[in-house]
Amino acid sequence: MASHNPAIHLQDIILGGQDGLVNVLGISLGVFASTGDVQFVIVSGLAAMFAESISMGACAYTSTKAAVHYEVKDAKDAGFTKKEAEKILAKSDLAGQKLAFAKRRLTSHLEDGGSMGPLTKGAKVWISTMLGSAIPLAPYFFINDVALAAGVSIAVSGIVLFGTGALKAKMTVGDWKGSGAEMLLVGALAAIAGYVIGSILKVGAV
Repeated sequence: MASHNPAIHLQDIILGGQDGLVNVLGISLGVFASTGDVQFVIVSGLAAMFAESISMGACAYTSTKAAVHYEVKDAKDAGFTKKEAEKILAKSDLAGQKLAFAKRRLTSHLEDGGSMGPLTKGAKVWISTMLGSAIPLAPYFFINDVALAAGVSIAVSGIVLFGTGALKAKMTVGDWKGSGAEMLLVGALAAIAGYVIGSILKVGAV
């Protein structure tokens, strides 16, 4: 059963997108600092993009499948059907949104697909990771100067990370500036780590 809860979609998109962006940003800067060769950066970035997206999608699929199996077992162990659960909730004195939330949570355990099908979730995380990975890598395809491309990659990635964090806060709760800065900090740490390691292990282009 597909989920109609926007929070779940937002979680999956941020999970995949942020992971892909931060991972490829760190790797591309590490290779840039180590070799100074744009072709090396592109090859390593593409390898990271496909490997990471497949890994993330597969992990989302297997973990969701395990959760669905647990939910189905949990519902069967409870000993009542979906209709019985809805009947209990119909008599509840919970108000408005609380009742709707309780109903979604309880009856989702009684569906054979859980809150979201494993294939749907896996595909969503996979695509989000691919798109996120493409952001820091794209400048190297269009800018010949590798140092300039690295600078543009950092700037664009920073803007996207901050914007994503701010949007997350706007759609949920919290201060948009703090949320944006938090996500930006994660990207900055990855970028610094990649660059420092690449600088230490400098090999030179061949």
